[in-house]
Formats: sequence, structure tokens, C-alpha cells
Amino acid sequence: MDYLKAIVTIFENHEISKYSELKYEQFNKSEKYPSSEGIIFESLDFAGEIFYYKNMEYCEMEFLIFKNEKHKFKIIEKPNLTELRKEITEFLNKNTIELKNVA
Repeated sequence: MDYLKAIVTIFENHEISKYSELKYEQFNKSEKYPSSEGIIFESLDFAGEIFYYKNMEYCEMEFLIFKNEKHKFKIIEKPNLTELRKEITEFLNKNTIELKNVA
């Protein structure tokens, strides 16, 4: 299962990816990071990351809203692709609402 592709697709199709000045970077498994793949993203108002750890079979998500210094963190253990899509979308939705409430 290509978790990185799923993470990127979910993120790019979500409204949060349309925020102005948003930058994000993908990280493939490599010699330096042999067990994880995912993305980090940042704008002037928030930052976050979504990574899947294959060896330990879990997904870790973090989101920080700078203005009120709110930090959200979530781990999903042994997700299948359907659950991964649902959980990432839900996590991004909740944080997008929180971000709009702060603005």
C-alpha cells in the first residue's frame, strides 16, 4: 500500500491545501528515514505534518495554529487505507474549522 501517495492525495484535495502562502514538502523513505514517509506543511498561520511509520504501522498527525498556540496531535494505529483517508480528512477538517475561528 502506498501510504505517501494516499497522504499527499488527501492533503492536496482538502481545502487546507488552498491557503495562501502554504508550502509543503513530501518525504519518501530514504536511508536517513528508513521507516517513515509523509508530508510537512506550513503557512504564516499554521504548520503541521502527517507521517506514516511502516515498521510500527501507525500514522502520526500534528497541527499547530500559531496565533493561539494550539497544538493538536493524533495517532492512528494499524490503519487500513479507508480508515487512513477518513482520519486524515477528519483531522484536517477539525483544524481548518479551528483555524477559521481564530482568524
